Amino acid sequence: MSAARAASIQNYLQTATKIRDSVQHLTEEQLTWKPGPGKWSISEIVGHLLDSNIVNSYRIRKIISEPVTPIVTFAHEEWTSVQRFNETEITEFLEAYDAITRYNALLLRKLDEEQWLRFGMKHEDQISIAHIIDTFICNHVNQHLGQIERNKAAYLAK
Repeated sequence: MSAARAASIQNYLQTATKIRDSVQHLTEEQLTWKPGPGKWSISEIVGHLLDSNIVNSYRIRKIISEPVTPIVTFAHEEWTSVQRFNETEITEFLEAYDAITRYNALLLRKLDEEQWLRFGMKHEDQISIAHIIDTFICNHVNQHLGQIERNKAAYLAK
């Protein structure tokens, strides 16, 4: 395995730690507070990241076994609203996210370079396994960590 692929896996595993670190020591009120109409609470953000990890787990397996397949999308706003994430303990999300991430890492370590470069199609774009890990997951988590920090700051400023 190349150093780049090993680094991608390590960065992916670190997303679980980053999410956990961003929400530890927050009260239930801080986790469920929304900064405005149509905005997500911190619990909803973490629930969305878990859903995204689940969807990307499926995408990875689909692409490995059926290359050039269309990439499955999901209605994240609707998924978030119907699941009532504010009624779930944050530890439940964190444990599930960590388990899925560790399970996916087991698979990712077994892939050869050709498998890492297999792709599915998102409209006209080719989306590789590497792109899913580095962009769809790692960068996506980092963007939402920024959202969590903005929520925390807005809560304290209220």
